Amino acid sequence: MSVQQLKRVFIEEILPTWSKSGFDETCGQFVEYLELDGSPQKAGEVRTRTVARQIYVHAHAAHLRVAPSTSLAMAEHAFENLHRVAWVSGKRGGYARSFNRHTELITDPVRDLYDNACVLLALSWLLTATGKEIYRHQIDQTILAVDRTLIDPFGGWTEDSNGTLPRRQNPHMHYLEATLALCENNRTSGHMRSEGRAFALLRSHFLVGPNGPLHEFFGPQWELADRYGSDRLEPGHMCEWVWLTSRHDILAHSDNTKICRDLLSTALAVGRMDGSPFLVDAVSASKAISPSRRLWPQVEMLKAFMALHERLGLPGYCTEADDVASAILAAYMGGAPYGCWHDCLDLDEMPIARTIPASSLYHLWTAVGDQVEDLRPISSVLETESR
Repeated sequence: MSVQQLKRVFIEEILPTWSKSGFDETCGQFVEYLELDGSPQKAGEVRTRTVARQIYVHAHAAHLRVAPSTSLAMAEHAFENLHRVAWVSGKRGGYARSFNRHTELITDPVRDLYDNACVLLALSWLLTATGKEIYRHQIDQTILAVDRTLIDPFGGWTEDSNGTLPRRQNPHMHYLEATLALCENNRTSGHMRSEGRAFALLRSHFLVGPNGPLHEFFGPQWELADRYGSDRLEPGHMCEWVWLTSRHDILAHSDNTKICRDLLSTALAVGRMDGSPFLVDAVSASKAISPSRRLWPQVEMLKAFMALHERLGLPGYCTEADDVASAILAAYMGGAPYGCWHDCLDLDEMPIARTIPASSLYHLWTAVGDQVEDLRPISSVLETESR
């Protein structure tokens, strides 16, 4: 029942807290992080991916009727601000990487695949929640911008408008996530082609060898080399691919169960150390090279267990999910400000984060929002209590 408890904590404590402290009403925009005491970020610098993910969370939660009453209006207001400030028009268009919400000036004009993928995810759920054609139009414009600005002859998309190296699987994974959402909610043949193109990269480039592992960093032609940091592996991303691959299989009527099980097995084998239930952030040759344990990989591990339980019905996956949820509640949320969390722990499970990043709100929500049927009773309770 710990998974259910985590969902209740998110909907009853975390989401209401972030709908107040996480939104700057003066600027009409979400913040990048909260301070360790739970107060809002004072500096104005925000990343496009972070505000886009908060737009997504509030739009999706509003659509499921489990969000605070102001959530959808905040999401729409924040997107209007994001588009007005960060959209770069022209033949090499797209959303700029970061801006200052106080001055409304772009601080990093580079168009990055990661950021534009997150905007696309936000737009998908704004369209679903509101039905407004303006969001459908901007989805089309964003996809067009990505394909024009970030075109690459060796498959996939370039890292950004500067052609930065190394190439990474992570932005492509989030582009797959965005196109999956489009196909699940507002499917077109074009969206299906984009989703299929993104998913194909898993087999063609990201998985090396018949059983993996999943690699992170590559050269310009997807080659692996030390100078690109190709020996770095991130167990959390392996788990995230389990969740996304399971969704792809439902959409495409395919069966990649073996890939999912291999990814999760590898993540657990290389990422869990010293008897801890948690995954380290990064490893190389089964040795931790980033010995910290951020919150998001633990949530992605939880999602992987839940996805495989739903797919295969094996009770062991459900037990593992409950155990991970229980550990998250105890270690990451125990002693944190109301509605917040410790975003990073050291190997002794002591908090070491300097802020409470808004990016982790998105990861937590994806674990909650995926279980639509389980959310409805909570929604009904909240509505009854508010009357």
